[in-house]
Amino acid sequence: MEAHPTKFGVQMAATACVYNLTRGELSKRIHPKLLSRGVNLTLNAMMQFPDEYQLQKNALLTLCSDRILQEVSFDRFRCAKLVLDSLCAFEGSNMNRMAVAICSILAAKVSTDETSELGARPNYMRKLLSMVQSRMETKVSDITMKFTLSALWNLTDESAATCTVFLEQGGATLFLNVLKTFRFDSAIETKVLGLLNNIAEVEKLRMSLMLNSLIEELYSLLKSDLIDVSYFAAGIVAHLASDGPLYWSVNKFTRDEMLVELRNAVSQWKVPDSEMVAYRSFKPFFPLMRPEMDYPIQLWAVWAIHHVCTKNPSRYCLMLREEKGVEYLLDLLADAKTHEDIRSLVGQILQLLKVHF
Repeated sequence: MEAHPTKFGVQMAATACVYNLTRGELSKRIHPKLLSRGVNLTLNAMMQFPDEYQLQKNALLTLCSDRILQEVSFDRFRCAKLVLDSLCAFEGSNMNRMAVAICSILAAKVSTDETSELGARPNYMRKLLSMVQSRMETKVSDITMKFTLSALWNLTDESAATCTVFLEQGGATLFLNVLKTFRFDSAIETKVLGLLNNIAEVEKLRMSLMLNSLIEELYSLLKSDLIDVSYFAAGIVAHLASDGPLYWSVNKFTRDEMLVELRNAVSQWKVPDSEMVAYRSFKPFFPLMRPEMDYPIQLWAVWAIHHVCTKNPSRYCLMLREEKGVEYLLDLLADAKTHEDIRSLVGQILQLLKVHF
C-alpha cells in the first residue's frame, strides 16, 4: 500500500486484506502501532479513490471496529471527514450503517473546533437528516437510526455552528416529528432531546425552539418515568426559561407553568446507577446557576453537575475546578435567597471536590 498508493488494483486488494487481518482472533495479536499504520494507509486509499464503491466499503469494514476506533492512534478528524464523504457519495444500507456507526463514535473524540468544521458542512447535515427523515416516514427504529441520531447529537455538542446548520436544514421540525412518531421509544427520545439540549444551550438559537408543539411535548416528557428522558427534557426547559419572561414567546404553557413542572420533575428523580451523560464542559451550566435565576433552573443545573461529579469524580471534579465552577457554587451559598435543596447539593459537590482534590 505504501509502495503503490495510486494503483487501484493494489489498493483494492490491500484494503480487503487489511480488513481480514483486523478481524477475529488474529487481530488481537497485531500490535497497536501496526494497526495504526494499517488504518492510516486505509485512509490514504479512501482519499485516493473516493469514487470506488468496493474500496470504500472495504475501508468502512475495517474502520467499523471498537478496538480500532477506541484504542488505535490515527487522525480521527481526517477519518470522520473521509467517512462522511463516503456516506454522501454512496447509497446502500450496509454502507450507511457502518458510516454513521463510525461517525457517532469519532464525533465524540475530536475537538469542538473539529466537530464544528464537520457539522457545519451543509451536505453532511442534509445527508444525516435525510436518513432520519426516511426512517421516520417508514417508522423504522433500527440501529442505523440510532447511530445517525448519536452522530448528530455528538456533532452538535458545544458547536453553535453545527446547531445553526441543523436548524437551517429543517432539523427542529424534523426532530419534533421524530418525537411524535417514536413516542415511548426511550432510546430515540433520549438522543433527540440530547441534541435539542445542545441547541438550547446556544443563546442566540433558543427562539428557534420556542414552538408551541415542542413545549407541549416537553411538558409531557418531563413526567416520563425514565430519568434520562425526563432529564434531557428538563435541560431544554431550563435553558429556554433562563432568558426570562420577556423571551418566553409560546402560549401553550406559560413559563411559570413549565417551571413548576421542571421543579416537580427534578425533585422526584432518584440517583441513577450509571453515568447518564457525558459533558465536554460545564460552561453552559454556569448562567443557569446565577443567584438571580429561578430556583427550578438552578436546581436542574446543580443536580446535573452533582450527578456527573458523583459518578465520575476524577474527570468532572477536575473540570469544575479548571473552569472556575466553584465560584458559582460559592455564590449560591453566599446568597441568602438560595433554596435549601440547592444548598444541600452544592455542599455535596464541594465535599466531593475536597475528597478528590
